Amino acid sequence: MIALHACDIATDYAIHYGIRANAAIIMCSPCCHKQIRPQMQSPELFKPMLQYGVHMGQQAEMVTDSLRALFLEAHGYTTKVFEFISLEHTNKNKMILAVKKSQKNSKVNSEIVAQIADIKAYYNIKEHCLETLLNESGKG
Repeated sequence: MIALHACDIATDYAIHYGIRANAAIIMCSPCCHKQIRPQMQSPELFKPMLQYGVHMGQQAEMVTDSLRALFLEAHGYTTKVFEFISLEHTNKNKMILAVKKSQKNSKVNSEIVAQIADIKAYYNIKEHCLETLLNESGKG
C-alpha cells in the first residue's frame, strides 16, 4: 500500500486500509497534520518553547506520526520513520515505512497499545483518526 502526500487524516485512512488488507508493505508520506494539533495540550514545562507556532506544528507532526508508527507496530509491522528527500527541496519529506512481520499470532501488541495510551494522556489527546478507524473495524 503506497500513499504519497496523503493530507491530514487521509494518511490514517490509507494506513488503516493497509492494515485491514494485511499488506506486506505500507509506505506513506504524510502531510498536513491537522487533526492532533488542536487537541494537544502541552505540559507547562514546554509552553515557553511551544508559544512559537512553528514549534507547536513540528511537535504535532512528530506526535501524530509517532503514534501512526506505533499503531503499525502494534499490528505486527516493523516500522521506520525517516526523511526521504533533502529539506532544501521540501519540508514535506517524511516517510513511514512498515513491513509486515511473518508471524502466526495476529493479536494486537498490548504493550505498545499501553504506550500509545500514555502518549495520548500526556498530551491530552482524545482521538487519533487511525485509532478510531482500527477500533471501528475490530482491528483495534
